[in-house]
Amino acid sequence: MPLPRLGQAIVAIAVILTLLGGESRAGAVSGSATYRERIALPPDATLYVELQDISRADAPAVTLAAQRYALSGVPVEFELTYDDALIRDEVTYAIHGSIYRGDKLLFTTDTIHPVLTNGEGSSAELLLVQADAQGAAALEGTDWTAIGMDGAVLNTERPPQLSFAQGGAFGGSGGCNRFSGQADLSGNHLEFPDNMAATLMACPPPLEEIEDQFFAALQRVTSYALAGDSLVLLDTAGEPVLTFIRTQ
Repeated sequence: MPLPRLGQAIVAIAVILTLLGGESRAGAVSGSATYRERIALPPDATLYVELQDISRADAPAVTLAAQRYALSGVPVEFELTYDDALIRDEVTYAIHGSIYRGDKLLFTTDTIHPVLTNGEGSSAELLLVQADAQGAAALEGTDWTAIGMDGAVLNTERPPQLSFAQGGAFGGSGGCNRFSGQADLSGNHLEFPDNMAATLMACPPPLEEIEDQFFAALQRVTSYALAGDSLVLLDTAGEPVLTFIRTQ
């Protein structure tokens, strides 16, 4: 016998709810982006904002959502929508922002802005730093201590060190072994050679792992952003690979 109309309606509603429950729902992170310098943006400047998974120290950040915005000035508000099904409690997520004119990087974030998990909310206020275009002269005679790698905070008792001398000459320590070489440096372009000289001391496992990751990260660097006591080394996509603070 056919179900009474009320019974049919209840079954239909249950089916609909079951189907809706199986669908992923969209979440959103929002915030604003600005910079301190009193510099007018060119009319074709754009803001590029990404929601990233930065959990793995041995791999590049994974982008879950991204959006590009036309700019006429700052501060500017942004909102990124993402698939809730992609978010996991044990993973660390962060917002990264950059301002470009064409393919030229003008400003970028140089600190981590966590969101969503580990007690963080769904908003971020981004303070971008200016990408310095002075080339070799800007880095000459500077010493740096690594504080971040691939978007994650670098937690080690002996962080890698990096120093620049004249004309792109560089040296430093991976935390255990010393290294040196000649970088290809012009404007904001920076590339490290794959045949840099390095000592070959045996290192304790934790230091060896971080050092190997650091040397591998140097090979992915193609440009840099310099602002005051902060130095960010970037890959071909403009993503932060290594973050340093000036060594006092």
